[in-house]
Amino acid sequence: MKKILIAIDNDFVRETYTEIFTEENFEVFKTKSGKDALSLAEENKPDIIIIDIYLSEIGAFDLLKKFKENFSTQKIPVIIFAQIEKSKDRRRAMELEAMDFITAASVTPAEVIRRVKIALGGQRSYRVSLQKNLHNAKELITDLGYTYDLKCPECGSDMVLNLIRDLSKGEKYFILSIICPECGN
Repeated sequence: MKKILIAIDNDFVRETYTEIFTEENFEVFKTKSGKDALSLAEENKPDIIIIDIYLSEIGAFDLLKKFKENFSTQKIPVIIFAQIEKSKDRRRAMELEAMDFITAASVTPAEVIRRVKIALGGQRSYRVSLQKNLHNAKELITDLGYTYDLKCPECGSDMVLNLIRDLSKGEKYFILSIICPECGN
């Protein structure tokens, strides 16, 4: 059984994710305190941690630094969770080597589960360079609603095609998106 630590400030959101991950057969540890999250992680060695950007006592970024500095928690993947998207927060999370950055307003609980499973290696994902694979790339990018510039508007890096297997539909179905591998935009 995989273990997850959910450190989310909002009681309703924390309890919702606790219930969802329990149904997915995770052992769940939960808190709304950054200080408690640190001790829960050290004591229970979860397989993955979701931390809210607005935790009390120790904020998400300071907590992430502490996890990375601590030998017993430094290898645990951490997902930063925010209610609203701020590019500076996403960039900071990536700088501190967070595994992912989730914006609650733009993802469903099913998507959060999928992203946690990907982070744990339970669901495959692929990143394909569009610069190196130009055959039909222009058409695909246009069909996905992007311009062919293929540069991140935030940091200027080359964008990549991200494919995530959608196991809810079967082994041969994927969700496609264009993302920046540097800042996650």
